[in-house]
Amino acid sequence: MNDLKEFVEISSKLGSDLSLVQAGGGNTSQKIDSKLMAVKSSGTFLRNISLEKGFCILNYEDVKNYHDMPAETESMYSRDINQFVKSGNGRPSMESGFHAIIPKKFVLHSHPVYLNVLLCSQEGESILNTLYPDSVFIETIAPGMKLSMKIKLIVDKMNEDDICTLFLQNHGLITASNNLINCYEMHKNVAKNVKKELSLPKFIFENNQDIDPILFEKNLFPDQIVFYDSGDRDSDGFKENFAAANYIFAQINGSGLTPLFLESQLIDYIRSMDSEKYRLNLEQK
Repeated sequence: MNDLKEFVEISSKLGSDLSLVQAGGGNTSQKIDSKLMAVKSSGTFLRNISLEKGFCILNYEDVKNYHDMPAETESMYSRDINQFVKSGNGRPSMESGFHAIIPKKFVLHSHPVYLNVLLCSQEGESILNTLYPDSVFIETIAPGMKLSMKIKLIVDKMNEDDICTLFLQNHGLITASNNLINCYEMHKNVAKNVKKELSLPKFIFENNQDIDPILFEKNLFPDQIVFYDSGDRDSDGFKENFAAANYIFAQINGSGLTPLFLESQLIDYIRSMDSEKYRLNLEQK
């Protein structure tokens, strides 16, 4: 477990920054050797991860190979991924698939509010392609199986060295590296650079409690759906995700951009996901 000490420290540091991770969102992984990988457990708050709790150990080679012929439904897929766990706490993150597939030792995934001003806008793809021409941009897709399968298609066509920064529309950021500090610095620098490029004000949680009513009707990202449906407006999940949504929506409008809301078909799919229901149940305990 000492091999995971720095990974746990960086995961906790990433999760302690509300501008990068809200409540139980985001996930991180480290490939320990040629077969085993540590990945954040579903529903765990990254800021609370430690050497004793908050992650699972699974066989990432088996997970990666599984994606050559995965289950047909999200619920079956989630069940199958759980079977690759060797030890640890609870279920592995629903995003364990892409963590196994991406051919780098360290993979960090978060939901940066500054970056999501672009990722949740119609103009964001064009702007990010200009700012980061060597990055990968993935159009809006459901988390879990569908996102992991999309990333598999991309990875299969790319050189390993080129897979470093992935932008997920209406979702967040993935950085990957064989050096943990580089992976974390890439993460921070993307958020910092977008904040500077758009001249965005600092995200302050307390200043984003008066939620724009439209955000109770339309959704910018998956966790907004999950925690609205929870009905618990006093939970950290609801308060932190809606503060993030409020900031993102205000800055999209303030920057002269056009909001890109999730479509109803995708919203219904996310609401039906067993993995999202499991994660929400853990966060409400």
